[in-house]
Amino acid sequence: MNALAKLLQDIYYLKFSFIVKLLGGMRTPQHSYALAKFLGTLRTNFGYIGSGWSRGKYLDTMSKVLPELEQAKADELLKAYWVNHQKRFMELFLAREFTPENIGKLVDFEGLSYLDEALKQKRGVILPVPHIGNERLHHILLAVKGYPMAVISSHYDDHGPFARKVKIDASRRFHEVGHPGDVKWLLKVLKSNRVLQVASDAEAGENGVMVKFLGQDTLLPTGWIRLALTAGAAVFPSALLRQKNDRHKLIIKPEFEVKRDVNREETLKSNAQRYMDVVSEFFLQSPDLIDWMSLTVRLDETKQAV
Repeated sequence: MNALAKLLQDIYYLKFSFIVKLLGGMRTPQHSYALAKFLGTLRTNFGYIGSGWSRGKYLDTMSKVLPELEQAKADELLKAYWVNHQKRFMELFLAREFTPENIGKLVDFEGLSYLDEALKQKRGVILPVPHIGNERLHHILLAVKGYPMAVISSHYDDHGPFARKVKIDASRRFHEVGHPGDVKWLLKVLKSNRVLQVASDAEAGENGVMVKFLGQDTLLPTGWIRLALTAGAAVFPSALLRQKNDRHKLIIKPEFEVKRDVNREETLKSNAQRYMDVVSEFFLQSPDLIDWMSLTVRLDETKQAV
């Protein structure tokens, strides 16, 4: 992103920082969601920024993942994606006002007892959360709920300074934030019996493995698997899924057992495959909440790697 694009992005973020406050913030979040629905409808036709991005590119990914999807349904799904995309954007600014008292307006929790038991055993917890629903709000809401959270975040070097600050501060306001590659920090988080959220479908890196995800060859990272084996941490599949009334459900599934295989390569590959088989259920049940941009990037990176 060039300097002009970063400046325009910062102006855009600054404008909506003010607008969300003007609309009442967490006192009346439905006003922000109504605006997001309008903007999402616009972006269905005009939201394709950057070289190579187009409406057709998204529809192509959808046709690969959901080959039986009819054209009219694909158009509806693309609109639903952009509406959720814009609601996620508004939630960056709504999150500034989160308190233990008001998050009940937005979220119901399911499966917290799994987390509680693992923390009682002082094992430390890893949540490899996929890009569906609102993965950013996922760790923030758990922190506001009272859980000792930490998250691995991008540096957002391709963002303008204000946009970068908004995204990182949305998390830092509630818990510690680290960055990929800081192994000492990651182990410290787990050894201090905290809950670490990572992305199970981020960029693969040098230790990436190829798995079948949603019927597609997908190159995925294995850092969380290596961490779990080293630290003995508990791993839980989880996602924050938006409901029809703009409430969310934060779902934590039973513990995923990380198993050792015949060698390091097979251990990483088999665990990554089994884990993505589990979380694919979220994607197939709620395709309107899939981050189709992120999935398209992963498939493009996989194609280039191959």
